[in-house]
Formats: sequence, structure tokens, C-alpha cells
Amino acid sequence: MIKAAFFNNDTDQHTVHVLDMVYGKGRREKLAEICDLYPEVITSENIADHLDQLKDLEVIFSTWGIVGLSDEQVKALPNLKVVYYAAGATQHFRDPFLNNGVKVCSATAANAIPVAEFSLGQILLGCKGYFRNTRLLTEKAAFEPIKLNEIGPGVYDETVTIIGNGNISTHLQMLLKNFHLEVIVVPSRKENRTVSLEDAFAKSLVVVNLLPDRDDNVGCINKTHFESMPEMATFINVGRGRQVNEADLIEVFGKRKDLTALLDVMFPEPPDEGSPLYELPNVQLTTHIAGSVNNELARMADFMTEDFERFAKGEPMLYEVDETKL
Repeated sequence: MIKAAFFNNDTDQHTVHVLDMVYGKGRREKLAEICDLYPEVITSENIADHLDQLKDLEVIFSTWGIVGLSDEQVKALPNLKVVYYAAGATQHFRDPFLNNGVKVCSATAANAIPVAEFSLGQILLGCKGYFRNTRLLTEKAAFEPIKLNEIGPGVYDETVTIIGNGNISTHLQMLLKNFHLEVIVVPSRKENRTVSLEDAFAKSLVVVNLLPDRDDNVGCINKTHFESMPEMATFINVGRGRQVNEADLIEVFGKRKDLTALLDVMFPEPPDEGSPLYELPNVQLTTHIAGSVNNELARMADFMTEDFERFAKGEPMLYEVDETKL
């Protein structure tokens, strides 16, 4: 059997260990059945005590809290072939593995599913004018004055922009095919764009930010974009908070009460005490719940387990990090 081990630091989330959350409900036990699983979880604290006993190790399983290895430590694992990371972005740990010929697989595609579903729900409600509508209904007398032109145009013949074209964007585009909406996709890299951010914001009833977390995207969504948004438009941020100039957002949304901002990510996160983001009635904050949570976490382990089974059969893996696309 293929020799494998869990490499994960003891990250605690609300008293439940991350490894148990992701590889729970029998996932860890299944791996113990289909591979020769090392009896202890390797952590940053105990790795030095176990390296000599891991010379034959072929596969590492992990998730958030993965143990970051140096080039020397990876070289000390001469038979290591694949790292299965049941989470998303890998840039914080992958280079020593890739540089030494070890493949890295990521459950980014699994984590993209709930983010796309979350975004879809907010897009549909944004088109209906749901968020503004609920703000207006603070008492019984408020029902009568609301006219048709104060309600969203609906989920038909409107334009939605998705900023970014990665895994989440691809899945969201697929979900939106079920609706009669024009969908504009703005690639993350400027050289690949056929429509500018400025034009996309100006013509879209809903804009969803899915930009990857790169330094060249910091503050790229700003006052110019927010000011150009149509009446009753909605901005959804499930990318990263630092991609938005929040001072500009606060200024524009403070003036234009018809607009709605739905922020699942902020910068800093959480916002500083006293931030207007807590007070603006047309800004709604959520605690980074768009990605995998609770039951959804197991899907990431399932994706990685399925890729391991392909590897064990000598079949191509589906979720390998592609160096040419990094």
C-alpha cells in the first residue's frame, strides 16, 4: 500500500480541530483503509522527531494549517510524490515541493462550489431588489408607498458582471446559464480583457468580485467604479477585501442609498472598531461564510481522496497545481 501521512498543525476553530472538520465523518478512516497511513499527525513541533521514519513516505494529506517544509526537509523525504491539500490557495507552501519534483493537488475546485452558490443567491436577490426592499420596510406604513420603480427589475434581461475567471467564476457562469441574464466576465489580468472594469460597472445591475489575491489587484476597485453603478445596483465581494478601496466604498455608498454592498471579505478583517461599514444601512457584512463551512468542508477531503485514488491506479489526477499557470 502507498505510504501516507497527515502533515497539519493543530489549528483550532471554535474548539473543533480543522483536520477533524475537513477529514471528519469517516474520511480519515477511509484513508487509513486505502493507504498505509502513518499513526501520528506530523506538525511543525514534532517533524524533526519523525523525519527519519518517513523516508518511504509517498503522499502527504493536509488542509488549512499545513506544515510548511523547507527545501532541506522535502529532500529528506526522497520518496515523496504528491501533496494533497484539502483547501484552496497553495502559494504559501507549494514552492519547496514543486522545486523538488513533488506534485501538489489542491481542492480549490471543491471550495469554489459554495462560493459560486453563495454568489448566485446574492445575485438573484440583488436583481429582485431584495436588499433595498427590506431596508425600506421598517413599519406597516412603508408597504403602500413602494412603487414598481422602487423594486429591482427582476431576474430577466439584466446584466451581471463577474470580475475574475478562475474556478469560482467558471462554476458561477455555469449556474447563471439557467437564467436569462447577460453575463460579462472581466479577466483578472488587464491584457486579457475585452471590456474594462469601468464599462462593466457602469452597465451592470450586479457586480461580483472574484479576483485572485495578487498584489497587482490591491485597491483596483474604487470610487470611479462605484459612482458609475446604475440605480439600485449591487456590489458583491467574495474575492479579497484589500482589492477594494474601502474608503471610496464608504464615501459613495454613504451618499447613494439606492446601492447595496454585500461584503463577505474586508480589509482589515474584521473591520476596525467604529468603521462606518458596521453602520451604513446599505452595506451588509458576513463573516467570510461564502467558502466551505461545516458540512461543505468534507467535499474538499473527498476531492483530494478521489485524486489520491486516481494516483494509486496510475491515472491522471484532476486537481494538480499547474506550474505553467501559476
